[in-house]
Amino acid sequence: MDIQTIKVDLIHWLTELQDLKILEQLQALKHLQEAGLSDAHKALLDERIASYEKDPGKALDWDEVMKELEKDL
Repeated sequence: MDIQTIKVDLIHWLTELQDLKILEQLQALKHLQEAGLSDAHKALLDERIASYEKDPGKALDWDEVMKELEKDL
């Protein structure tokens, strides 16, 4: 199913929806999506990017992380 088909399907479903609780949950999800990242999340990302840029060799790739986790299990 392509994205346009999904959108049309959801629009039709929404126009018929009478459940206030679900509509409020969808509205809350919309607000979260519109809000983007919080200042705290942005600051954390900036901190981690700066740390990586300072010493890129210190970073682990995904495979290395998974190997370390598997050792602990």
